[in-house]
Amino acid sequence: MIRRRNLIYLGVRESGNWYLSISDEARRQVQLPSHRHLRVRTHPHADPIILPVVSNPRHATTERDVLIPVGVQKNKQGILLGPIIGILTVRRIGTNTFRGNRDNFRDICEMGRRLGLTVVVFTPEGVNGSHRIVGYLDKKYSSGKRVWKRVTLPFPSVVYNRIPDREAEAKPAIESLKKQFAELGIPMFNHNFFNKLQLHEWMQKSPSTKGYLPKTEPLTDTRQILRWMEQHDLLYVKPVDGKAGDGILQVRREGKGWLLVAQQYGNRTRMRFATRGETAQAVWKRVKGRPYLLQQGIELASFNGRLFDLRMLVQKNRYGRWKVTGIGARVADVDGITTHVPNGGEIASASPALRGAFGTTRGASILKRAQEAALLLAQTLERSVRSEGGLLGELSLDVGVDREGNLWFFEANAKPMKFDEPRIRARSLMRLLQYCEYLASTQ
Repeated sequence: MIRRRNLIYLGVRESGNWYLSISDEARRQVQLPSHRHLRVRTHPHADPIILPVVSNPRHATTERDVLIPVGVQKNKQGILLGPIIGILTVRRIGTNTFRGNRDNFRDICEMGRRLGLTVVVFTPEGVNGSHRIVGYLDKKYSSGKRVWKRVTLPFPSVVYNRIPDREAEAKPAIESLKKQFAELGIPMFNHNFFNKLQLHEWMQKSPSTKGYLPKTEPLTDTRQILRWMEQHDLLYVKPVDGKAGDGILQVRREGKGWLLVAQQYGNRTRMRFATRGETAQAVWKRVKGRPYLLQQGIELASFNGRLFDLRMLVQKNRYGRWKVTGIGARVADVDGITTHVPNGGEIASASPALRGAFGTTRGASILKRAQEAALLLAQTLERSVRSEGGLLGELSLDVGVDREGNLWFFEANAKPMKFDEPRIRARSLMRLLQYCEYLASTQ
């Protein structure tokens, strides 16, 4: 565990009032005055607040008070507490709890404790106009029991957006909250979900990334499908706002006919047609009324007889620079049309998959090229997101490797899922929180 000598405690009473508990060591380390009240800020652009100071929390608190370790530093603006890192999600309807991956949130909070950082989960309903939030702390008892404790805290110094789906993110309350934080100078990163067509357009504009793109167009009508079937023996029809491979159609030439495979919720439906016209009509019937795109099919490399692609987690580090945190291989099932895990895929280590497909030397070379490509793709995405007023701190990238060893960009996810491999997981949590510190100190 990392122990910081500049840690003090923010006491939160049941009434929502705050006080500070400061050790003599922390006073000396940060050169804090020995006053009964201190004027502090919780982020550089916040209005100052005056809080009472107690030297011994055991003599000043009740059992219902919550003591939260927070960092403290002095700068030209005075005494700055924090950073307080907020994880933004949404409320579970009909309850006072919240949605999202709670195991992931607990892991972030636990790493925050090890780094001496305060992490709080909150929803728009917990934000009011007095620069306070009612959020949830991961409280850990000596018995090992853990609960989500509701507490009232100052506004966070930086916000990590983990709103769980597009529908929730489109609600007016979320847009209003984003605007409020922007006006207060509180940085929020991973602003929105990505749109597949928008991703393609962003990558196409950059000379450094357009070479990784399979041919892609918005789907308009059956005549377009027919033209594509003349040009390609394999193509995919993908929902613009899809996730986890649901709603994807694969169209493949088989002898003199065509095979159409529709994928939804882990199930696949196979249909065979004698002509292009019949196939195009069947595709259009399934997608009509919803935004889809056409994408050139890539004949992926295989490992133990199963197709695979690469999933890469790319994050900003403590200096605000992109780094590849982890790479895994997503392996399709035997008759799978995509590698998505919810639709039958499995996760494997990237190096063995590439060695199995290309041999040791060439597999290592492809892995190195994939890492270099990941950094280029992340930098291009960041420039595009910044041009629209957003910040990007992490993302996952899906990159295909064809049978010749060429790399193809398929998709990026602004709300990446966690890697289960312990070393990658620990590194990802560390980088996430260190980037939060970086944002809090530089924005």
